[in-house]
Amino acid sequence: MSDNLLENASASGVFHLVATQQSTIETAAKQADFCVLKADIVRPASTQDVLLQLGSALDFPSWYGANFDALYDCLTDPDWRPAKGHVLFINGITRLRAAHPVDFATLIEVLQAAAEDRRKTHVPFWILIDAPARGITTLAEA
Repeated sequence: MSDNLLENASASGVFHLVATQQSTIETAAKQADFCVLKADIVRPASTQDVLLQLGSALDFPSWYGANFDALYDCLTDPDWRPAKGHVLFINGITRLRAAHPVDFATLIEVLQAAAEDRRKTHVPFWILIDAPARGITTLAEA
């Protein structure tokens, strides 16, 4: 990954990130003065569990309804965590992929739609997940 990739809003989006790169990306994001948030999803029993844990970890407002529409609304709200750029690490969703593949695909679609919406504002918005998924690429090696 080049030194300034994170600052390239047009390159941002949803990517698979191998675990060994997380600390490098996190350090670079903090040095760039980005908002860095982590959602470590722990033993999700359902899609609702995943959405609740995402809302809590990402410190969504109280009106967050823990559904896919609310997830999109929060991620695209310009008043949610205003910053020069964002890097969201989402870890632990492989269990969702195995147990609820349709919901997992919907989650990826919502994340991609939110990243696309944010990209239009020319503010880098990176969502990095630890699970490979159809339709997303792996962020290039550092």
